[in-house]
Order: sequence, then C-alpha cells, then structure tokens
Amino acid sequence: WIGDDESPAEKVLVPGGGGEPKMLRKAAEVLKESARRVYDAPGKGVMWGWEVSAYVCTKAIAAGAFLAPFIALAFGLAPVAESIQWLGIVFGLLFLGFTGALLVKDLDKPARFAYVLLRPQWKSWLVRGGYSITFYGGFLTLWAAAKLFGWPVLQPLALGGSAIFAIITAVYTAFLFAQAKGRDFWQSPALPLHMLGHAVIAGAAVFALASPLSGGSGNWLEYLETLLYLGIIFNLIIIAVEIITTHPTADAKKTVKMIVSGRYRMAFWLGAVFCGNALPLILLWFGGTALLPAAGALALIGMYITEHIWVRAPQLIPLS
Repeated sequence: WIGDDESPAEKVLVPGGGGEPKMLRKAAEVLKESARRVYDAPGKGVMWGWEVSAYVCTKAIAAGAFLAPFIALAFGLAPVAESIQWLGIVFGLLFLGFTGALLVKDLDKPARFAYVLLRPQWKSWLVRGGYSITFYGGFLTLWAAAKLFGWPVLQPLALGGSAIFAIITAVYTAFLFAQAKGRDFWQSPALPLHMLGHAVIAGAAVFALASPLSGGSGNWLEYLETLLYLGIIFNLIIIAVEIITTHPTADAKKTVKMIVSGRYRMAFWLGAVFCGNALPLILLWFGGTALLPAAGALALIGMYITEHIWVRAPQLIPLS
C-alpha cells in the first residue's frame, strides 16, 4: 500500500521489498492530485434565446402578410386593392429579411447559413426551412415583377408558389423543434397547427395596424376583423389542446406545470392568454373595425409572449 493517514505519499511500503523511485514518485503525484471530472453531460442550459422567439414571430408575419390577402383573393371573401397587394409583398419580403438576419445571428457566424444552403443535409428541417424561406422570397419577388411589368401569365404561378411556400415557411419550425428529441414538449403533433394559426393572426394583425394607410374598403376591414377573430379562437383551441392533452413523459408534464402554475404562469395567463387573446376578442366584439388596430397590436404581443414561453420553457428541463 502507499501512504497512511498522517503522511500520504511519503511512507511507501511495497510487498516483497524494494521499489522503483520513478514509480513511487508517480504514485505520490496521483495521491496529491485533486479529483477531476473527466466525463459528464454538458450543462449548457438554454441554447435558443430571444432570437429564436423573435425569428418565429417575424416568420409568421412574413407568411401571414401574403396569406391574408391571398385567402381573400382565392375565395372571393373581400376586394383586395392593388395597394393592399403591394403592401403584402413589401411586408412579406421585409419580414423575411428580418427572419434571415435573426437566423444568421442565432447561428453566430454568417458563413454557417451559407454552409446550410450550399452543403445541405436534407434530413434537417433547418436546411429545408432555409430553402423554404428562399423559395418563398423568390416567388414573392416573381409576383411583384409580374405585377410591375404586366406579365399576367406569370401571376398564377407566382401566387400558387407563394401560397405553398408561405405555409411551409409558417410551419416548418414545428418540425425543426420536433427533431430536438430530448425536448418532449416539442413533440406535440399540434405544434404545426399552433404555428399556422399564428401566421393567420400575424397577417390579419399587421394589415389591421396598417389599415389607416392601406386604403382598404369597409369590406376589407370587416374581412380582417373576421380573420383575426377566427384566428384567435383557433389559437386558443390549439393552446388548450397542447396544455390539456395528457403528455406521455415526465419531462413534458414538468414543462406544462412550469407554464401553467410555475415559473411562467404570470406571463402565460396574463400576457399570452388574457392580453394576447382574450382582450383582442373583447375589443373586436364591442368595438368592431374601430378597435381593429388595437386588437391587432395586442394579438402580436401575445403571439411573441406565447412563442417565447414555448421556446424557453422546455429547455429549462434538465436532460440528465
């Protein structure tokens, strides 16, 4: 054995006698060395912060800015003036730019975004989403060019392509979150509907805020009111499904508890549910189109609070 309680690494007894000085010195170093952690699960905490929450919201606005007038045009629900169509293109491209900037910031290095597009791993929803955003921006630009230069043959192609990629742009983050297998709350099958509903709300809300400048008719404002009203009701139903549905794992249940009665309870009930959903419904019910901008602003704030909670809360559950 080596050492004793009083003088470790100084008194050395070797069975059979003798001993190599080099071996004894090595044994002394081992005894004196402090314990070191050589393997453990990384404790990095929250990896996705405010950039991802904002990115999900700007992406919803970019998609909704096209979908709101497109639904009205496609189904003949309301007249859509040229000024409103151009506003949809401008809002869509502008918020796509914000989305791209936030995505690059979250990746830390701009070269990483180029790498995602140029060296794609097609099983990754980050890659699929990056291309969806790119194609959506391309089809929006094509629609703008077709309108500007009077190319009516290209307009149906531009509208159809924009509609497809607007929907994909709105919902793909749900599948990206689902690829984070360690975060059980993100495995909810309702998450794509959650994000699609937010795109509809965002589209109606930005046009509601722009209504004093857009020059839309009374029928257009009534359409926005109905769209925002239905979008909020749909959103509340989906949130209820995500919260009330029995979750199969302990981590998902802890996340729900954290949202409903734990750390995020005030932000969820007061910010997301009341200010972001219930209060806009009250304003629309009693004020109609006169209070449409205020309802739209509250709905956007509630959407951000909801996404912020949905992004952060699951990451606070320890993985090990």
